[in-house]
Amino acid sequence: MSASIWHPFTQMKGFEPRGRVTAAQGAWLSFADGHQAIDGISSWWVNTHGHSHPKIAEAIAAQARQFDQVILADFSHEPAARLSAVLKDMLPGDLDHVFYSDNGSTSVEVMLKMALQAQHNLGAKQRRDFVAFEGAYHGDTVGAMSVGERGVFNEPFWDLLFDSTVLPYGDAQALRAHLEKHAQTTAGVIMEPLVQGAAGMVFSSVDYLRECSDICREFGVYFLLDEVMTGWGRTGTLFACEQAGITPDILAASKGITGGTLPLGITTCSPAIYEAFLGNQKTEAFLHGHSYTGNPIACAASLAALSLYEEEGTLQRIAGIESQYSAAAPLFSGLDGVENVRQRGDIFAFELTSEMGGYLDPIGRRVSDRTFPMGLYSRPLGNTLYLMPPFCISEPELDRCLDHLFEATRAELSA
Repeated sequence: MSASIWHPFTQMKGFEPRGRVTAAQGAWLSFADGHQAIDGISSWWVNTHGHSHPKIAEAIAAQARQFDQVILADFSHEPAARLSAVLKDMLPGDLDHVFYSDNGSTSVEVMLKMALQAQHNLGAKQRRDFVAFEGAYHGDTVGAMSVGERGVFNEPFWDLLFDSTVLPYGDAQALRAHLEKHAQTTAGVIMEPLVQGAAGMVFSSVDYLRECSDICREFGVYFLLDEVMTGWGRTGTLFACEQAGITPDILAASKGITGGTLPLGITTCSPAIYEAFLGNQKTEAFLHGHSYTGNPIACAASLAALSLYEEEGTLQRIAGIESQYSAAAPLFSGLDGVENVRQRGDIFAFELTSEMGGYLDPIGRRVSDRTFPMGLYSRPLGNTLYLMPPFCISEPELDRCLDHLFEATRAELSA
């Protein structure tokens, strides 16, 4: 049945899907063979409030009955307008201007183009370089790959990518030293705040994030935050940058914005950047767009999903999840072969000691092969094991996830 599907991030030779999903409810996935498993990674970090949430489902159905896609280049519509107003209240600081796209990679692509053209429109055409960080992953479009780690995800495309300056993640003084010499040719600094996801859930500190923001302000360089994964509560606050008390010049977000139901991305910027595009010539405008920009059904889904943060006390739920992780951490740390057990918000992660290490290490997959029959779906990042479940997960369900992960890890390390 799935022979014609080319699965993402998958070597298709000899590949067989783990199962065929027939239903999903709350934190659970149900399969055609009767098996059930908790979605331990929120279906690639997008599902926030649980699968098939009735409020989001009803909002999608109601909007689909009213009207579907309309072109946003010439028209406005209520779902996009209402969502922009809601986002203005939820986003940090003065990020008042929302540009809609359709996924995380494109929201980052928009961010890069927005920063570069703003510098151009303001007469700083020499500011063309971007500073990125070791381990970064910002997506799979060409611009997003260009500011990501050069490695397994993008090696065949290196000749297509533009050069960017790559600095150590977590070292603010390296950023200062670079900008002291090159600020006048730097358009922006792009960062995953507090957690680099695809790199293996690599954590950085609140102080580091704040210091990098201050350095960019000092040198007049745009600070760009990729909150595609870290946004919508994953790190314990609605946006990771809130923990540092900062507001970036441009912020990209996607994934959980619709509760994991429909594709939607946003790129939002400060008034100063928005005003750089206001001119007498169309060439000064931001000539970028997507066919499904501001899709009304996706906007309706987002409005419903975002309303649940207050209605269901979502951030309090996340605090409870983090507390459970903290209680379980010593148990994992006590296993020989487990390193760097850590938690932040909805994220729990650790490494398995391995000679190979990194994204291609098969040891993590062997652990997930053990957890799936137990009733936990996980998808490790090489030798990094992690949990990032939907926020609706109950305390007993999360205990079950942690128990399964512990038992499978212990069994693999003993094999």
